[in-house]
Amino acid sequence: MEIDLDQLNDLAARAEKDFDGSSYGQSVCRLHKQGQVNNRLKYCEGRDYVARRIVKLAQEKRGPQAIEKALAEIERKNENIKRSLVLTSADWQSYADGALSMVEGIRQLFSEN
Repeated sequence: MEIDLDQLNDLAARAEKDFDGSSYGQSVCRLHKQGQVNNRLKYCEGRDYVARRIVKLAQEKRGPQAIEKALAEIERKNENIKRSLVLTSADWQSYADGALSMVEGIRQLFSEN
């Protein structure tokens, strides 16, 4: 796995932009309090979280093994959410879908380099 920090930063910037756009300029806490959270927001939040976490590892120059370990941990956690009998709400499922989508996107990005 080759790390191209510029490409990873671009991917993270798009995820952040999508997340910000899905909140319509309001804080996520406020949207939660008002009961206005939607599946798109949670999906984008999951993608943004994964991107930020992996960018941080890459910037710390942790190396490909640490990044793959983090991706595997995130993937396992979110696959467990998808199979959970408790975390069945649309919010949780959308968040997990977004996180898994970003894991796949990062792995694809690294496989191309």
